[in-house]
Amino acid sequence: MSPAMNPVRPSENRHGRGLPALQLKNQIKALLVDSDRSCQMAQSSFLRYYGVETQTATNGLSAYMLASNSSFDLIIIDISLPVMNGLEAIRYMRARGVTCKIVGMAGCWCEMHKQAILDAGADIAMEKPLFLGTMVPILRELDGEL
Repeated sequence: MSPAMNPVRPSENRHGRGLPALQLKNQIKALLVDSDRSCQMAQSSFLRYYGVETQTATNGLSAYMLASNSSFDLIIIDISLPVMNGLEAIRYMRARGVTCKIVGMAGCWCEMHKQAILDAGADIAMEKPLFLGTMVPILRELDGEL
């Protein structure tokens, strides 16, 4: 099997590049919503590296539809999205009864964005891009809650 088809697991890190160790006890299903394809690819690769089953969307309306019709443990959503922005999508998801952990992220970070994300119904507000050091504790916490 080629390296792309058989990814190195954290416990098998051959390169010793300091990736945080994480062995999930439970299967976590995540929805990653970002209109920036390069950010989406990097973030979904990170989640999949740790064994998180990941679906992606590129706009708020698609995210809302997926969250309304599927069950996720985690939604990571940018607030700057086409069709329906991330704040609206979060509000609609919560109104629809989506109860999973939602991480809202903003590339242009300020206290106003952080508060808007939390006011929309997200559990956590973070600056974009997401880094391993900030996401691993969230995955650990979520894994313990399942």
